[in-house]
Amino acid sequence: MIDLFKHLDQQLLLFINSLHTTWLDPIMFQVTKIKIFTPLFLIWGFELFRWVKLKAFLVFVVCFAFLIVLTDQTANLSKNNVERYRPTHNIEIGQNVHVVNDYRGGMYGFYSGHAANTFGIAMFLFLLFRKRKTWIKYSFFPFAILTSYSRVYLGVHYPFDIFTGMLTGLFYGYFIYRIYVAIIERYFKLNENQL
Repeated sequence: MIDLFKHLDQQLLLFINSLHTTWLDPIMFQVTKIKIFTPLFLIWGFELFRWVKLKAFLVFVVCFAFLIVLTDQTANLSKNNVERYRPTHNIEIGQNVHVVNDYRGGMYGFYSGHAANTFGIAMFLFLLFRKRKTWIKYSFFPFAILTSYSRVYLGVHYPFDIFTGMLTGLFYGYFIYRIYVAIIERYFKLNENQL
């Protein structure tokens, strides 16, 4: 059963990865680096500072940093313990994977740190902004989806790596949000609607 699942995961990766185009390769290569989203991040930061009270903003910064460290380090811990080869390093299918700019990622890939980070960020920010009348709350998950898709497009993660990273990120994003709310309510006497 496990072998069948691995085979299906590999075949899905090869199918998605085969849908590459010459004009999209450099775009996905930049998307996976995340720097291309800097203007979006600046807009998010401005909106956060505008909507969130100053004391709550400082707590937000600490919680946000903790979220990034948590999602990043747990993904690295998983990669080093599970030791599942990335598609680009898998001797069975590696030669069939389309790579861009000879980018192959590290040796191991389970689970995706990009997916965990971006979905953690998306969940945390969405929960923070879900009751606000602002368009940015609709940009968090598309950012996470596009970034995660780029990892499969570039052949450095299997779909299951992405799925697991997504679930992990969603969980940690919700978990850190609840911590954030608890701190704000307890120490700053603000309720969740005043954030």
